[in-house]
Amino acid sequence: MTEITNTVKTPIKKIAKNPFSLCPKTPEEKAYIQSLKEILKNKRRGDWKLIAEMLNIPTKSAQSAFYRVYQKNHFECVDALKKIIKNRTQLLKVHD
Repeated sequence: MTEITNTVKTPIKKIAKNPFSLCPKTPEEKAYIQSLKEILKNKRRGDWKLIAEMLNIPTKSAQSAFYRVYQKNHFECVDALKKIIKNRTQLLKVHD
């Protein structure tokens, strides 16, 4: 009776999942995925909406295109998010 069983109260460890559709096989792909993760660290609330307005696509499509590497609109979304982050940092530097 001392056996441990999984019940509702016992938490189950979750395995960290890669949010990107690309499974990196080469060093270049690993570096690219790492750069996407760095871009995501600087993303703020409302950025997906701005990207969607810039590219004339729905907000959810902009977010999905960012995570789906080599799919339609992926590189446009990445470039748009880089521009938004760059403009934000420049504006914050001007006011400091």
